[in-house]
Amino acid sequence: MNPSTKPQTLIGKYLVRETDRTKWGDGEYAPQQNFLGDLSGNTVDHFVNGVAYFKALEGEIEALCASNAKGRYLYLTAWWLGLAKLPADTEIQAFGEFGSTVVQQFPVLKDLTRPVRVGAEYPPLTLPSGALLSRRLEELHKSGADVRILAWVSPFAARYAVPDLGGIRIVNAQTLLSVAEMRSRFGEQDAGKVMVNLTAHPLGAVHCKLVVAGDHKSTRAFTGGIDPVMDRTAPTWHDLAVRVTGPAATAVHRFFQQLWAENLKLPAEDFLVDHHPIASRLKTAVPVPDPPEPPRGDGTGAHVQVLRTVPQMRFSSSGPEWLYDKSSVVRALITAGVGFRKEPISFAQDGLFEFKVALEKAIGQAEKYIFIADQAFSSEEIMGWINARMLAKPDLKVILLHGGDPADPPSGDMPEAVNGHLIPHVPTVLFGGPSGLRGVEIYGWPGTTVHCKVTIIDDVFCVVGSANAMRRSLYTDTELSVAVLDATDTGLVRRLRRDLWAKYCGMTLPSEMLLVGATQPGYDELLDLHDSLSLWSPTWGGALPSHVRLLPGLKGFHLPMPVTVPYSPQEHDRKDTDSRMTF
Repeated sequence: MNPSTKPQTLIGKYLVRETDRTKWGDGEYAPQQNFLGDLSGNTVDHFVNGVAYFKALEGEIEALCASNAKGRYLYLTAWWLGLAKLPADTEIQAFGEFGSTVVQQFPVLKDLTRPVRVGAEYPPLTLPSGALLSRRLEELHKSGADVRILAWVSPFAARYAVPDLGGIRIVNAQTLLSVAEMRSRFGEQDAGKVMVNLTAHPLGAVHCKLVVAGDHKSTRAFTGGIDPVMDRTAPTWHDLAVRVTGPAATAVHRFFQQLWAENLKLPAEDFLVDHHPIASRLKTAVPVPDPPEPPRGDGTGAHVQVLRTVPQMRFSSSGPEWLYDKSSVVRALITAGVGFRKEPISFAQDGLFEFKVALEKAIGQAEKYIFIADQAFSSEEIMGWINARMLAKPDLKVILLHGGDPADPPSGDMPEAVNGHLIPHVPTVLFGGPSGLRGVEIYGWPGTTVHCKVTIIDDVFCVVGSANAMRRSLYTDTELSVAVLDATDTGLVRRLRRDLWAKYCGMTLPSEMLLVGATQPGYDELLDLHDSLSLWSPTWGGALPSHVRLLPGLKGFHLPMPVTVPYSPQEHDRKDTDSRMTF
C-alpha cells in the first residue's frame, strides 16, 4: 500500500463518514468532523484513574492563572458536582407553585412531596495537591478568566420521593449545594456563571463530563468518566479521561456552548435545599462566547471525531403508569407540571446519536481484537454487533472487563445481553481461557468499579468518554465521547492500551513514579499486542515474562454467565431507557 493512502484507508474503515449510508435512521448522524481540516491535527493525552486526571486538571488551572493571554476561560460540566460538603441530614423539599397546587387538590400526593433527607455524607473534592477544587476555580475566576459551571440536576428526581430514585437524589443534593457554594465564591456579579442543567430526558441525565479551557488562540478539552467528586480518587475506582488539543477541542467547546444556550431558554426553576431556594439559573447568566478559530489539520497527529448523544423527547398525555398508578388524572398532572415532560432540545429536535453510529461501525470493522472496560454491559445492541463481527471474523479476540458500581442495584440486564446477544453460535473450546468459548473472554474485577467507558480496537482506534456500553448511552443520556484514530502510526492508541493493561497487572505507570522515565519490568513488553493477548487467554498470542500476569483479583467468567437476578424487560425499559420510546 502506498504510505500516502494508508491514513485515508484507515479513516474510511474505522470512522463514520456522511457517505457511509444513503439513508440514516431517525436521530442518527455522522459526526461533524469528516474532512482532514477538522479531523486531523489533534494531540491526545490519556490519564488513567482519578489522581492522574485531577493532577492534569489542576495543572491546567495553574497555567491559566499564570497566563497573561487574552480571553482565558475554563468551562466545566458534571453529572455529579462535588465541590461542597454534603451533610447526611441535608433535606430536599418539593417546591414550586404548580406542585403545591396539585398537592392541595390531591392530598394523596403528600407522600410524594414530603421533605426527604439524603441520608449520606460526602466531602468536597480535594485535589491531589491538597487544595480544594472549588478554591482553585475561585482563584482562576479572580484572576480574570471566564469560569463557568453547568451541572445536571433532575427537576423531577431531586424534588419528589419517587421509588428507586434515592441515589440520584443524593447526587443532585450535593450538586445543588455545590452550585450555591460556587455562586458564593464567584460573588453576586458573576454568580450567573454557575447554572443548573435541566435539559435531560426525565429518565436519563446530562451524563457528559467535560472541561474545555484555553484563551483567544488555543483550546484544550478533557472528557472521560470522571466527575469532580471525592470518591473518584479512591484506589477502588478505575477510570479514564483524555485531553484533546486541536480542532476536536473546538467542537467540544461548541457543544458546551449549545448546552449553555439551551438552558438560557428554559424558565428558571427553584430547588429547596435545607429551606433555602437555589435557582437553576440567575438573571446575570449570559451566552458563552464563540471559541477561537481552530487550526486546520494537515493530516498529521491524531484523527478525532467528537461523538454526542442527545435524547429524543416523546411522551404520552398521561405519562408512564408506574409514575403514579393510582389515578391517570393525577399522573397526567404530574407529567405536565412537575418536571417529567420535556420539550425537544432545539439543536437536536429528533435526537443525536453520533456515539451509537460511530461505535457500531468501528466494531463492525474490527480485525484483531475488541477491548471494552465498563461498569455495565447492558446494551443488547452492542453485544449483538460484537457477536456479528465474531462470527464474520473467527480469529477476532474480544475482551470485556467489568466492575459494577456498588451504588447500582442488582440487575439481570448484563447476563441477558451477554447470554442472549453476545455469545450465541460462538463455538466452545477444549482449552483456553475461563470462558470456555472461542475468541471471547469476560473478566470481572470484584471490589473495583470499572468506570472508564473505553473501547479499543486493533491498536489503532479507541473511543473514550462518558458513554457506557448501555442502551441509555446510545439514545437517552446526554453524552460526550471522542473517537481517536491513529492513522499516522504515532502509537498513541497502542500506548493507551498498554497503560490500561499494565494497571490490570498491578504495575505503577511511569507518570506515577518518583523517578522520571522509570518503568517497571514487563511494562514495555506490553506494547506488543501479540504477546499481550496472552494475559487474557493462554492460547492467545505469544508469551510475556512470567511475572507479567493479571492481578489475582481479576476473575474470568465461565460462559454463559450465571443469572442471579431474573431479567425483566419492563425494568430494563425503565432503568436502561431508550428515548425513542414514548413515555
